Amino acid sequence: MVSFTSAGGNFFDDSNPQRRDGNDSKDSSPKKQNEKKHYVKSSSKFVSGDDLHRLRHQVLAMRLELQEARQNGETERVSELERGIMKTQQVDAEFAYTVSIEREELARQSGNVLEAKRFHDQAMAARAALPQFQLEGLWVGKYGEDQGYEMINVTYHGDILLAHKVTSGTRHVPRGAETFRVNLSPQFATKPSSPENRNAKNHDRYNGNKISGQQQEDREVLSPIELGDSAAKQWGCKYLQRFAGQGQVASEGYEDSQWMEGQLILVNEYFSFAWLPIGHQVFFGRPTPELILKLMKEENQRKTASDPLSPARTFLEKCWEETEHIEDDMDINVGQKSNPSSASLYFNEEGSFE
Repeated sequence: MVSFTSAGGNFFDDSNPQRRDGNDSKDSSPKKQNEKKHYVKSSSKFVSGDDLHRLRHQVLAMRLELQEARQNGETERVSELERGIMKTQQVDAEFAYTVSIEREELARQSGNVLEAKRFHDQAMAARAALPQFQLEGLWVGKYGEDQGYEMINVTYHGDILLAHKVTSGTRHVPRGAETFRVNLSPQFATKPSSPENRNAKNHDRYNGNKISGQQQEDREVLSPIELGDSAAKQWGCKYLQRFAGQGQVASEGYEDSQWMEGQLILVNEYFSFAWLPIGHQVFFGRPTPELILKLMKEENQRKTASDPLSPARTFLEKCWEETEHIEDDMDINVGQKSNPSSASLYFNEEGSFE
């Protein structure tokens, strides 16, 4: 089983009065940045978690310094900062993903297949290091106090995360329907250029979900949530990445369904999704095999109970089982009678034809 915080609550306080915006950006010179070796994990080419947040603050400070150097005409300093920014961002998987898909598209346009393949492989390697793209599969969350646990299946359509209901514990959004979706295309892109057009086309192909390329272009890039000290100790991280998305709601019986603004929040090996206008948040964890079987069994029972033809179907299934048993018995009897020795014993029985 998995344990969850109660549904609908506010798990993470986004109005932390002790937020330290900009405090991590001290000592922003390239020399100082090269000295901060703790950003680079020995087990991975890319940094993650709180280290990634600090690195991005560091890059932001360097960009502000670069802007000032350009205004002052400090050519040597500009070149130095540009090299420092590029070198620092090479360990940011999202930046590497963005740059690689842009270069892949340019290589394809120029007809250089080998270069396109090389940049594609680089893009996929960077994508594989991004936790928001590692959520595929089954998850369980509690949609409401009186609704119990529900199971969803997460898939990806390009860079779009799609979550569908596998069980229908609620009477609102049923099994098989989409419960939420999130655009995870690289946040470094400021507008849908050639590679981002690919994601826009993914949206258009999934037009039944009413996502347009314009919505992708205008999507909000969200800063991480900063946790208080006690919450950071509990979850093992100080900053939580989040992504803007859309969640589906409906009246009972899947009536008047509509989409509303939402957010996907990553919490180490867990995640949550918040339906912002109604203040509802569901926390998701990976289910055990036992929990999967339990939820699927309950789903089948609900489906049977709600089926008006269920009694007739059950009766026919029992009739079919009885017919199979009778046929099996007949096969055994026929087999016995076909045996000459058995037949002779049968016919020689006293009173067989009396």
